[in-house]
Amino acid sequence: MKNFCNRLYPIFSILLLNNLGLNEKLLANAKSFEWQPIGIDQYGNIKSWINLGSYKELNKDSFRLQIKLIEKNKQILGRLDINCRNKDFYLRKKKQMSQKGTWNSISIGSSVEEVAKFYCLRTSAADKWGYTDKTKYLWDSQKPTSQASHSEGSWITLYKNNSKEFRYNSSVKKYEKSILAAYYYRKNKKDSFSPYVASKSKYGWIIVSCKNNLHSVYKKFKGTNEGSWMPPQISPIGGGADSIRKAECYE
Repeated sequence: MKNFCNRLYPIFSILLLNNLGLNEKLLANAKSFEWQPIGIDQYGNIKSWINLGSYKELNKDSFRLQIKLIEKNKQILGRLDINCRNKDFYLRKKKQMSQKGTWNSISIGSSVEEVAKFYCLRTSAADKWGYTDKTKYLWDSQKPTSQASHSEGSWITLYKNNSKEFRYNSSVKKYEKSILAAYYYRKNKKDSFSPYVASKSKYGWIIVSCKNNLHSVYKKFKGTNEGSWMPPQISPIGGGADSIRKAECYE
């Protein structure tokens, strides 16, 4: 009996080690999945997420991400394909059969558009989203390495009222064609169905052109190292970017 147990011991040891190795792989894979919220409803509830670790290039113009949706209080997994050149997307939910005519145009201001703005820079259709050679000095600028809220300078209020507030930090960095600055933005929104006022605020980084009326904001997914300058956009007259330009570019 003793000899029999001695023979079994190495076998159980191997099985145990293999099982531990498998568990470690499963834990590692679980940690590699980075779900980030992208869709929020009018009440501030998160309705969809993308998995950053699932990014896959499909061709020179397109990419794919795993997506998680909330429908009827249930989580539904799927895949999101985006064609940056055509500016359309294909959403296929898990266990849903492939159908024709499922490509939809990307709506302005939608969560899918935000995803496209971030990732289309990696494709050959980047110029379709504003990433052009003429604006490269903005979107190809050095990425910030510190938190905007930890800036050492003083915070200068550019405008403040009951609905909005915008401040920037005096410790700006001046380039030949642009200004890099930390900013703070707050916006109040009142829901017509509720007596309460919802307030949304954030710290961030902005780079403002001194050549023309353009600016770009830095987007970084929370808890990750994935960050990128978003496509340059026109600065509204009297807005935060326009005010930074007037205050810092023409001193």
